[in-house]
Order: sequence, then C-alpha cells, then structure tokens
Amino acid sequence: MRRRSRLPATKRSARTTCCLRATARTASWCLRATDMIDASAPASLARRFAHAAAILTAAAVLLIAGVSFWLIDHQRAQANALLQEREVAFHATTVGHNLEAVVTRLHEVGASPILATALVDSAGKETYLTPFLHGLRQMNGIPLRLLFTDFEGKEIADNGVPGFTDADMAWLRARLENGDDRATLQTGPDGGELLGVVLLRYQRTRTPEGALVYKVRLADLKPTSWAVLAPAPVGRKAAVPHEIAAPVPLPPRLAHVGLVLREDERRLPLPLETSGPQYLLILVVACLLALVVFILAARLAHGLTRDLRRLETFSASLGDDIGTQRAPLEGSREVVSLARALNRMLDRLYEQRARLEEERRKFLQLANNIPQLVWMADPEGNIVWFNDRWHEFTGSPPGSAGAAEWHRYHDPEVLPQVMRRWKEALASGNMAQMTFPLRGADGRYRSFFTSVAPLRDEAGQIVQWFGTCTDVTPLERAERAVRYSEERLQQGLVAARMAVWERDPHSGQVSFSANLHSVFGKSWHNIAELQKLVHPDDRQPLRDTVEQAIRAGGEYRATPRVRRADDGRLAWIDMRGRLGLGADGRSTVVHVVAIDITERKRAEEALQLADRRKDEFLAMLAHELRNPLAPISSAADMLRLAYAGEPRVKQISDIIARQVAHMRHIVNDLLDVSRVTRGLVAVARQPIDLRRVVAEAAEQVRPLVDARRHRLDVALGEAPVMVDGDHTRLVQVVANLLTNAAKYTPEGGHIEVELEAADGQAFLAVRDSGNGIGPDLLPVVFDLFTQASRTLDRAQGGLGLGLALVRKLVELHGGQVDAASAGPGRGSTFTVTLPLLDVKPGSEPVFEKLPETGV
Repeated sequence: MRRRSRLPATKRSARTTCCLRATARTASWCLRATDMIDASAPASLARRFAHAAAILTAAAVLLIAGVSFWLIDHQRAQANALLQEREVAFHATTVGHNLEAVVTRLHEVGASPILATALVDSAGKETYLTPFLHGLRQMNGIPLRLLFTDFEGKEIADNGVPGFTDADMAWLRARLENGDDRATLQTGPDGGELLGVVLLRYQRTRTPEGALVYKVRLADLKPTSWAVLAPAPVGRKAAVPHEIAAPVPLPPRLAHVGLVLREDERRLPLPLETSGPQYLLILVVACLLALVVFILAARLAHGLTRDLRRLETFSASLGDDIGTQRAPLEGSREVVSLARALNRMLDRLYEQRARLEEERRKFLQLANNIPQLVWMADPEGNIVWFNDRWHEFTGSPPGSAGAAEWHRYHDPEVLPQVMRRWKEALASGNMAQMTFPLRGADGRYRSFFTSVAPLRDEAGQIVQWFGTCTDVTPLERAERAVRYSEERLQQGLVAARMAVWERDPHSGQVSFSANLHSVFGKSWHNIAELQKLVHPDDRQPLRDTVEQAIRAGGEYRATPRVRRADDGRLAWIDMRGRLGLGADGRSTVVHVVAIDITERKRAEEALQLADRRKDEFLAMLAHELRNPLAPISSAADMLRLAYAGEPRVKQISDIIARQVAHMRHIVNDLLDVSRVTRGLVAVARQPIDLRRVVAEAAEQVRPLVDARRHRLDVALGEAPVMVDGDHTRLVQVVANLLTNAAKYTPEGGHIEVELEAADGQAFLAVRDSGNGIGPDLLPVVFDLFTQASRTLDRAQGGLGLGLALVRKLVELHGGQVDAASAGPGRGSTFTVTLPLLDVKPGSEPVFEKLPETGV
C-alpha cells in the first residue's frame, strides 16, 4: 500500500479555524439577545414546539443512521470490488515490469562484449562465458533458460538450465534467417512458455552473427498461485463469473504477444471486512444522541433561547475538522436565519477544504509517481518532507525528515560543497542547480542532478523551497561508453587504414572521421580537395560513378589512385559508398568508406607476375622434357626388334616404352595447360555431335577400364546433341574425366556416362563409385596440381593436371564443369554443361552405334 506523507499546514486551514470561532461567538451573542427579547414568550407554546422538534430530530437521527448504515455497507462492497480490481491490475503490472526487466537485461547481456568475444574465441568458453551465463539463471526471482548460439543456430553455451527442444531450435534458425527478433508464446511440457531471442548484430555485418535465446515459463511469472496467465483472446470474450481479468502492460519488444492475467475474486482477500461492532456502536451512539436531543428539546420549554444555545453548542463542536455536519434550521426566525448563514459559511469552507484536499492528493500522487527524488524545505532551508522515491532509494523510514536525514546520505567529501551552494541559494533566493552523489540503500553512490526553486507568496516572500533530484548515473555511464566506443572505433580505423565520411549531395556539406590523414596524408574539408588528390586518369570515372549511384539511389564502388599529400606516394584507395539517412533520420546523405589497399594491389601484381613466370616455366619444362623422349622411345623399339628372341630384353624394352608413353602424356598435358593458361590454344569450332565425342573418348579409355575390371555404362539417347566446338579438344575433355574416374575407382567399380539436352544446354555427367572427394578438396579439385591422397603403390599417378585442363577447355567452349561428391568412399559426379547449337530438323549427322564401347 502507498504510504501517506505529511504536508505542512497551510494558511487556508488557519483561516478556516478563525471563521469557525467567529461563528461560535456570533451564535453566543445572538443567544443572549434572544434571551432578552423572548423572556415573556408563552411557556406552553415553547414546550410544545420543543417536544415536536425533539421527536422530529430523534426520528431524523435514527433515519439518517439507518440510511448511513446502508450507504456505508454498499460503499464498502463497491470499495472491495474496486480494490480487488486494482489488486489484479497491480499484479498484471508487476508481471509486465518483470518481463520488461528480463527483456531489458537480456538485451544488455546481448550487447555485452563477452558474447561478442565468445563468437570468435571458442577457447574461452569455460573461462568466462559459462560462468557469465550461469549467473543468469534467475532475473527478478524468475527462473530463466538461456542458450547462446552462433549465426547458424548451433549451440555455444547455456546457463546450465536445459529445456530447449528441436522445435525451439528450428524456430531460432528461422528467426536468424529472417533477422526477426520477435518473441512468441508456445505450449511446452509444463504449460505456456515465452520463447524469445536477442539477435547479436555488429557493425561489421548486416546479418546476425549470433543469438541469445531465452525461455520463461508463464507459471513462473504468476504473482499468486491461483492466478492464470494466458494469451489475450482474439475478439470479445464472454465474461466468466467471479473472474477478474487485467491486461498485462508488456514492454514494446513483447507488445505483439498480448497477455491477460485472470484471478478468481473469491480467492482474493477482502480489504474491508464487515465492521459489525462498529455499526452497533454507531447505532447506540445515534440512539443516545436522539435521547439527548429529545431531553434537551423538552427543556426548551423555558423559552426559545434554547435554540440559540443549541446552535452555539453545534458551532463549538465543529473544531478544526470540517465535515458534512450542518446546523438544524429550526426554532425562531432569527435562529433559522442565523443557522442558514452558518450553513452557507460551512458549505463554502467545506468546498474550499475539499478542493485543497483534492489538490493535496494530486500533488502527492504526482510527487510519489515521478522517478525523481522530491523534497521540500521551509524558508530557512530545513527539510520538512520527502516523497516516497526518496525513502525507497535511501531505505529510510517514511516520515523522517530534517537536516540529519539529508546529510546522512551525502558523500562526506562532497557535502561541504553542496552545503555552500545551498546556503548561497538561500541567501540569494534564486533557483539553483547542482550535481552530487547520494548513497542508496545498497550502500553505493549514484550521481543526481538536483534543481531547487523557491515558492513565493503574493508579497514576494519565500514560503517554501521545492527540490528534485534526478538520477543521471545511467546517462554518465552512457556518455563514458560512447567516448570509449569512439576511441576504439578510431583505433580500429587507423589500424585498418580506413577512413569514413558523410556527404549531403544537395548542400555539399561533408563530415569526416578524425583519422583522415592516415589514409590521404592530410585532413581536408570538402570533396574538391579530394578530387585534387585523385589521379587525373581516375578523376572523371570516379565522379561519374558517384553521380550515377546518387541518381539511382543505390551503392557504388571505385578503386581510384590517390596521390598522398604528405609524401607524394601513389596509393590505391577502395571507396565504397551508399545512399542512406543522415543523423537526423530525415535527410539523405552518402555514406563513404575509404580503405588503403596499396599493399594488397602490390601483392596481387606480384602474384600475377609469379603466375606468368610459372606458366612460362611449365612451357619450357615441357619442351625440355619432350626432346629426350623421342630418342628413348626409338632406342626401346630398336632393343625390342634387335633382341626379339630375348624375353628379358623384350620385357625391359616394353617397360621403357610404357614409361615413355606415360611421360609423353604428362608432357602433353603440361604443354596443353601452359597454352591454355597463356591463351595460346585456338579452338577449331564446328558443329559436332557430342554422342560421337563420348563414344570416341570411351574407346580411348577402354583399355584402362578393362585393366581395372570396371563396368562402364554409357547412355547417349537417340537424338543428336549438337554443339559448336573443337572435336579433338572435347574428346580430350571426356577422356580426361573417364580416366580420372577409372584411376580413382577401386577395381571392379562402376562408371556411368549420361548425356542429355534440356533448356538449350547439353549436360554430360560422369559418375563413379570410387574414392569420392572430401569436403576440403572439393572447392579446389579443378586447380593445377591438385590430387587426392595417393595409395601406397601410387596406382593413380599423374600430376593433377587432367581436371585443370578439363575446366580450361570447357570454359573455352563457353561452358562450365562442376564436381559433386557425398564424401570419401561414396563416389563422385562431374557434370559438363555446354550450349546447344541450333540445328534445323533433318540436317543432323548420322551417328553409328559402336558396340565394342557399349554405346
């Protein structure tokens, strides 16, 4: 319950007391005058009038008492219902505040550098990440399940509380893919659950790099055991007897969820119990009062002066507390007139008091609900009142005030300065502002911005001082964090040799980062100075690229050469710009990032030079190796002919001949690769049928396939597959793929060749049941000198040139080649895609079947 605070008495209350006392004196004077005037009034008439007035008064008192009993009981019932509704609303507000605290804390955890570090430092998981998450098992007394994942939804760490299902992880991956961080309500094993996610986004990427998933049971949020927390119904729901429902005020991040708290009013305690003894006491008092009035009225037979005496007694009984009591309008005309005047005065005083009480209530409600600490002091500077926020923050008992209470919570080192400023404000009578720390109930100091203003009366005299203390600790922390972030950003920009700026395309106004000189050699203030530093050959293309991006409202990227202003060196700058909103959220600006890539350019040039030298070396090596092969082959033939009768010599000559053929094949591959990479291969294009190309290639590799006891199945179809290409080179492509499949398939394997045409493309697929390709080798399988691991007998052989030559020759024909494999030991598939040649019906060449190849 909210505690009432005491306020100083106002001057209006003092004036009310004076008016009541003056009314009592007036009634006394009128009573004495009536005694003098009506001394000779007939006693019988006065007695009858007194008896009738006494009876009517007693009846009125009893009737008023009965009606009052009924009204009080009725108002008590209404008050109980209203208080129960407010209690349920308070419970709903408590749930909303708990959810807001949990969501706010989780977003603070999501922004923590600990999680950002954990995304790139998996080794520190047990050192700092796990203890950090284990400390988040509860928030505001609410059990919490946390799971920290990467951008693919894979678990990194949790807070030690299990409970995430496969459906939860699927939901998380969907949220990561869509970049959606909205929470949802679901039904779990233990009832309703709130499942939410905090997506971790950082400046270096646009997509989430990780996620912090949390789950809260709705049962853990219930303020009472009989409460029901459920989603808000769609449409209007029929009222349930004895049920009180209140919407839960959710934070903005959960506003779309919609929760309603329902409680059974029969289980809620009644704030106002039936006060039977008090009613009986009131009834007894009413009866006694009626008896007293009757006796007094009977004694009025002595004269009408008793009316004035009763009126005097009534006025004297009012005191300082002005209620609904009014003087009875009975007796002589003078008494009635006087009573009416008194009642009018009481009505005006009661209305004034009600207005003052209403203003006081509004002031207390305002002062106790604002987040600031509010206090008041008398004209001499003595603190006389604190609001509830002060007592909640300091932990002091309600109603405590004074200088000792004020000094107790100040920092002793800062208190002299505060008192000096406070005394200066008292002396000058002007408004004062200052910032100083105050100690809270937890013993820690927080910084408060304090503003003090005087309240003056009509004469200009200070009646009291009114002060507020606003907690600025979060603001100071945020300012420090911003400064630290800006320093880190500047360090990162300098380390990365990067500069950023924004330019308004309409006004030309430009704002640059502080490290501009590290990239351009100087800090300039407008785009014209940058244009002067750009190489003359790149100046106009850069201007055209930027203007086109601005007109299209998109992005641009340019790599101009810039002459540094400090040492005159020529630097390559990678500039990337994008049209977006300015800092005010309304204007359009161009965001530009400039990166010095001079070192990268030099490295690229060095790599290109090394690649050219490698191609030249391969060509020279192939020619040098090719020269001695002819004499060696001739010598082997001569040995075989000269010693045809010598089995040992024939065996040796056959070995030499096979190895010479193998060397000639390797040298030819080296020459082909060298020519292709240097652009020296000319493709003699002509209309050819890929079916014959596949048949000839299969015929070439048939000895190798038979030697390794493979089963070769070739499916070519009935219709010709015409392409525009070099017949010899395409046969070489298919033969290399078949040779590769035969080499890397264990003996007795299965090789399939399938040719089909669709959507203007010819698709040639070579599948095998061989060793397969590992995921580490698959991206580079078409690079030069790339091979899988060899067997101990080096049965596969080769230099890794065949697939590289395949890709080069296919690209020369305007096609592409792809490799796929389910993994080691599960075979592989190579697919060649070539554009089809438009051929008129009836002009296709005749294709003969080759039975010996199985085609």
